[in-house]
Amino acid sequence: MVKPIDMSMVENALAGFTIPPQPEVLIRIKQEIELEDPDINTIAALINMDVGIAGFTLKVVNSAYFGLRRKISSIEHACKFLGLNRVIKLVSSVVLRFTLSDGRADPFTLKLWNSAMNVGSAAMLIAQQLRLGSDCADDCYTLGLFHNAGISLIHAQYPDYAKVLKVGLTNQIALAEIEQRFFLTSHQTLGFLIAQAWGLAAEIGNVIAYHHQCEHILNSTDLYEKRLFAILKLAEYLTGEEGTLFDVTQDQEWQQYGEALLDILELDEMQLPDLGDYLLQNGVENHFHR
Repeated sequence: MVKPIDMSMVENALAGFTIPPQPEVLIRIKQEIELEDPDINTIAALINMDVGIAGFTLKVVNSAYFGLRRKISSIEHACKFLGLNRVIKLVSSVVLRFTLSDGRADPFTLKLWNSAMNVGSAAMLIAQQLRLGSDCADDCYTLGLFHNAGISLIHAQYPDYAKVLKVGLTNQIALAEIEQRFFLTSHQTLGFLIAQAWGLAAEIGNVIAYHHQCEHILNSTDLYEKRLFAILKLAEYLTGEEGTLFDVTQDQEWQQYGEALLDILELDEMQLPDLGDYLLQNGVENHFHR
């Protein structure tokens, strides 16, 4: 496992920011799922309490990522199709978007959440293709959706966030350094705190905390954390995350650490075009197919 996060870093990152608590609807859904005999109709009713959350949940379920032959038109059907554990992860991601977006629909916020959906879906598909099991695939999906959640908090306070990042990245400055220099905070640490507050798995929180400090994860003794991290970075690279968010042409981290990340997954560069084909077949545009 990676070293525990420095609490002084947490205090510095939190200056001027508030971590949103886990919404009541998620708490109630989790309580129902933890019962000996959970009622799927109760869970569906809880999701349906918020029209926006319910509508977006159906939109996600019916997207190409889940490969349904027939459209699902009700939350009840979605719950039965996905299963209870996947429902809670999916709804968590949807609620996160609504909680952190707070009604904002500016161009960068839309880019941020569309990118998160793409990275999460790509990460899930990569885990599936590598036959790492459904639990790993679900964790990869959650990680992809949550890994940049802290950016939303910074952008809400500093609307010029994307412009500053573009200039810094174009000048080959590391993303974490740009944030500390101009905003005195880190979206990694803020994202870690959100993951903790929302009850995500410890491994997911750890990867979020250090996902722009590759050497920390690469030196971890926890193979599962390293796999999650490698899949996240590969998903970021294949979907062109930095280009989408900040309009830059090079992924500095992949250039520096790509070979080591592929080694963790027992992949090589020659296999990536086939992986790109697989992503495209499942609705995810990528580095090899635009």
